[in-house]
Amino acid sequence: MNCNRLFSIGRNGALWILLLVFSPAIAQVFETQKADSLYRAKSFIEAGKYYQKSGDLGWMKALKKNGYYNAACSFALAHDTEKAFENLNLLVSNGYANKAQLEADQDLATLHTDARWPKLINAVKRRFGDSPHNAKFITADLANFYRAFDLALKDSAKAKTIFRKEYFVKGSDGLQDFFVTKIRDEDQFVKTIFKYKDFYAKARHTVLQTTAIKGPVYKNAAVFEDLYPQAVFPDVYFLIGKFNSNGTISDNGLLIGTEQMSKTPDTDTSNWNAWQREWIMDFSHIPVTVAHELVHFNQDGMKRENSLLCYAMIEGSAEFVAALITGETDGDYTAFKGREQQIWQDFKNERQQDLYSEWIQASDKRPRNALYWAGYLISKAYYENASDKKQAIYDLLHIQDYEAFYQKSQVETFVKAIN
Repeated sequence: MNCNRLFSIGRNGALWILLLVFSPAIAQVFETQKADSLYRAKSFIEAGKYYQKSGDLGWMKALKKNGYYNAACSFALAHDTEKAFENLNLLVSNGYANKAQLEADQDLATLHTDARWPKLINAVKRRFGDSPHNAKFITADLANFYRAFDLALKDSAKAKTIFRKEYFVKGSDGLQDFFVTKIRDEDQFVKTIFKYKDFYAKARHTVLQTTAIKGPVYKNAAVFEDLYPQAVFPDVYFLIGKFNSNGTISDNGLLIGTEQMSKTPDTDTSNWNAWQREWIMDFSHIPVTVAHELVHFNQDGMKRENSLLCYAMIEGSAEFVAALITGETDGDYTAFKGREQQIWQDFKNERQQDLYSEWIQASDKRPRNALYWAGYLISKAYYENASDKKQAIYDLLHIQDYEAFYQKSQVETFVKAIN
């Protein structure tokens, strides 16, 4: 693949050029935008310079890592080995922890024969263990959010500054990753918090009790260890965002958007809009989401390619294994009932095409998250046909030929039997 974009930040460059003198953060965004444009034009030396500037200007480590990683890729492609290693060293010094990504990224392939490469790779320290008991359950960001929330409500004019200082800058490595990959925009974050301030206020009591579900999370991890003895177990970070994700992963661990799973039997939903009623999940569901993301964290053995079938298997295998662990899927697929055959026929016909959003978003043709559903069915069919169940789990997490796996699963026979 091309230069591995750790994070992507979208802005209107023309507007931000006028404001560079006033804000280092805005300058950082501009440098990244300019670098992206140069990279696409294959002007790798100039792209590297702008990416390195964006790293220097980053106000949190996650932003710095993004800039330095992409700078290293660009300089390596331009055969400027000295600048490539300069940026890789800056990357590692800022806490980069994904050795496998560095080794696999073809943009860095020209550096592999350099005597400095082994030393650099060995300096990258993994942040997860082979036992669920070594994984940390990190909730400090929740208290930091509500400290910032209270201060921001008292001084709305300074809300952005307050959230940066009291929440993001003080945040864990997981929160920084969540900011750059999911939250992205401070202004939009503050706008969302104030628009739904009553929701966040009422959710406080629930989310600040997240430690109460620590037991089920660790129990599920132990079940996964039994199903898949090769599993690794990263830290789990509980965070608050702007309704942008209930769960994702980063090099630092599992990132759980707790506000999206804060509903309890006592929650007053009378003033919720249709979007909230559809998307806000039960607090008790958090261990299932954690299990789903834990499976994702263990999918390094799966080949990546641009096909609907690949996208479906990455998500669907996580859904299936999470269901084996917890007894339920992370998503709700009741809307597929009675429509299975037609939706499946569409998937069968389109599986080799590069389609993602069309199979994530709801439409007249299918409910949302249809690719999760399809991948789940393939995973279930493969598992049920396998005589060695542990080997089947291993196979699910190490797919290299998606079409061959599809055929071996005998999923078409499996789907025809669905009433």
